[in-house]
Amino acid sequence: MSALYRQARPTTFDEMVGQEHVKEVLLNALRSGRLAQAYLFSGPRGVGKTSSARLIAQAVNCSSDPRPCGTCEGCRLVREGRHPDVLEIDAASNNSVEDVRELRERILLSPILSQHKVVILDEAHMMSKSAFNALLKTLEEPPPHVIFIFATTEPERMPPTILSRTQHFRFRRLSEAEIVEKLQRILAGLGREAEPPALQLVARLADGAMRDAESLLDRLLTLEGPLTLKQTEDALGLPPQEALFALAEALDKGQLRPALEQAQQLYTQGFAARTLAQGLLEALRAGLYGRMGLGMGPHLNQPDERLVAAMTALDEAQERLLKRSDAMSLELALLGAYQALHQAPTAPSAAATVAPPSIPDFDPRPRKLEARKEAPAAPTSTPSPGVADLASEWRRVMGALKMTIRGFVREAEPRFEEDRLVLLFPERASFHFQGAQKNLEDIQKAVREVLGLEQVELRLGGKKKLADEPAGNRANNLRAVTRPEGDRPNGARAPARPEGDRPPGARSALRPEGDRPPTPPPMEPPSAPDITAPASAPTDALWEEPGLSLEGGPPEPEPWHLEATLFDPTPPDETLEETEGQPGLLEDPRFQKLIQLFGGRLRRFYPEAPREGALEAPAPESEGEPD
Repeated sequence: MSALYRQARPTTFDEMVGQEHVKEVLLNALRSGRLAQAYLFSGPRGVGKTSSARLIAQAVNCSSDPRPCGTCEGCRLVREGRHPDVLEIDAASNNSVEDVRELRERILLSPILSQHKVVILDEAHMMSKSAFNALLKTLEEPPPHVIFIFATTEPERMPPTILSRTQHFRFRRLSEAEIVEKLQRILAGLGREAEPPALQLVARLADGAMRDAESLLDRLLTLEGPLTLKQTEDALGLPPQEALFALAEALDKGQLRPALEQAQQLYTQGFAARTLAQGLLEALRAGLYGRMGLGMGPHLNQPDERLVAAMTALDEAQERLLKRSDAMSLELALLGAYQALHQAPTAPSAAATVAPPSIPDFDPRPRKLEARKEAPAAPTSTPSPGVADLASEWRRVMGALKMTIRGFVREAEPRFEEDRLVLLFPERASFHFQGAQKNLEDIQKAVREVLGLEQVELRLGGKKKLADEPAGNRANNLRAVTRPEGDRPNGARAPARPEGDRPPGARSALRPEGDRPPTPPPMEPPSAPDITAPASAPTDALWEEPGLSLEGGPPEPEPWHLEATLFDPTPPDETLEETEGQPGLLEDPRFQKLIQLFGGRLRRFYPEAPREGALEAPAPESEGEPD
């Protein structure tokens, strides 16, 4: 035995329920003999897409008039699926290029029993992209005896190249009245009877799909006698409609306790919480429509807007009941509907009766600028009171800049000085400072648009000239860690040079171990103006090694500033003139030790200093003279 929906398939266009816009076009095409080479039927499930395709196959193979008659041999073979010229293919399982290649070979053969071959591709959206491309040329120029019919529930997944080569018909959902009419005709053919409320319940559950309604009716036909509403509800596992109507009326009247008791009783009978909430939602809908004369429903007295609010609360509870469907969740859904139906009227308070003050026109930029101009200039050390405003305004300026320029000014600190904006860059951000200078016009444009200021000044902070520092700090600065060439004060020389940059006659600091003079032992610091060598005096290599500092170097002399004289940025000739008045400098043994330790470094500033070999003490006479 076959299913009821297969037995109830229409055999003629007259038996087809609904879809009048499709039937009229197809019947006119059959009468005039102007059938298209390809059709596309799309729509929800169970609305007659495949049935319409089979009716076209019956019509082109029917030998009677009008076509299709549904009784001739050709119509019967198509209805039973045994006609050799009708190919009904499931595209979900035959969706490869090989299947399309085999189909093209089959359609090249001439029809056997009629003048046309009909190819029905069900679930056509399941075909692969390669299969569609392989079928494209055949669909564009098919043999004259072939008709393609595509049936799909998802036409948006069909390629545009296929859609443009077919006649597209969209099938709609069927109304409840159309479904009830078809079910009554089926029951009449079977010799059965049913109450109209029972059939209306089946039609409502089918949701516009005739096949779903026929499947539900097939389940009810196992019952004996006429089909009643109670039998239908019991067979389909639905709560009684009378109980749901009584529950809706109790909530409408504000009787919360009886409503909760009724819901608990239905829940204990085995009905799911989500099913009860859905039934109550339909009961409120039926009562609202019944008050408008659109059907029968419970008697409800609440205003329409409150009924709609209660229905919305139950609809939102459906999603929660999907995750947790128990008695407490059902009670929460009922309490939400009760609260929506009986909302306390919101009396206008005294504050609400008074008209709120009108919002004045507000333009923050001009007022902030005027406030800045009128405010007295604060000292640089004192923070301005509008730090928060400055930060927010600066964020707006940053947002108006391009991303590349924003990376340059990110390191800057904005400040307001009189009528201009000063961007102060730290000393380490010299690269960002130079990039901001190149894009100064764009920065000024953004500041002008956001803040309304015309002048923007860029400053690189942290730079101090050596000439402005005290003389006692110059040596300390030079003994500090070596800085990059661009950040070195004026007059300071690099601590180390490459080999090619050394002056002529300068000896390398990295000498063999045997040529290096011995490190003198530590000496007690004599009284001024003596100069004491460090406890662990570094070698010439430390002077020549870049990036090292001489923190333990000789201290500054108090009576006469030897280091200030040696490291003075004045030319060597002037230094000689100033030091010529110092008697016995070259003969001073302490100065000779300094030359032995730091000769290579000292000769850069004091070219007249003798070399280390000239200061070596002569050997004793007992060892130097021959016997």
